[in-house]
Amino acid sequence: MATIDLALIERWLTGWSLSRGVPAPLPYGEGFVVEVGMPAQLRRYVFADAGHALQACAERIHDPYIFLKVAVEPEALRRALPAHWNIESPGYLMVGPAQAQKQAAPPPGYQIVRERQHGAHVVRIMHESQEQAASGRVVLHGGCAIFDQIETTESHRRRGLGSLVMQALDAIAEEAGIGERLLVATEDGRALYMRLGWSVISPWSTAALSPA
Repeated sequence: MATIDLALIERWLTGWSLSRGVPAPLPYGEGFVVEVGMPAQLRRYVFADAGHALQACAERIHDPYIFLKVAVEPEALRRALPAHWNIESPGYLMVGPAQAQKQAAPPPGYQIVRERQHGAHVVRIMHESQEQAASGRVVLHGGCAIFDQIETTESHRRRGLGSLVMQALDAIAEEAGIGERLLVATEDGRALYMRLGWSVISPWSTAALSPA
């Protein structure tokens, strides 16, 4: 796959930051840096490729909980870094269809709840027991809809709730007149999103140092 444009990465990363309520990304050489400031993730550096800029950045990192994110296959990131760096499970940068999916009704016993949090529109699917069954969020920024944290509770899976969340988020983007939709998926999430018409535009890999 071709190298992803840095402007696209910046759109996704800005949306991710707004969704999580952390500072906006700043330029860092040929990539970006986000001061996440969370116990399990202090900072993240994001690059379009695993070239010299990423390697030079890695040389300056000696502490855990600082992540490198890059739009390459895990094998390419492994080759670019010394052996003491851990390469995490692969991810996928994906783009969604420009037209919204038709919104299905929730199954019996479930209802959709919408709210705002940080810079995101949040969709929750609540069970009649008041347990949250599924959730997700979308940030509308710079003419782009960035989808984030799409999750279904284990005990409520295989009931179409993930698709329902995506459709509800899609409708929010559609109402705002936004055509570009982006997300970073896990291996498990990729299959769901592809069924909904999303496509992979780049692999997405992560590296970090192990805690002492």
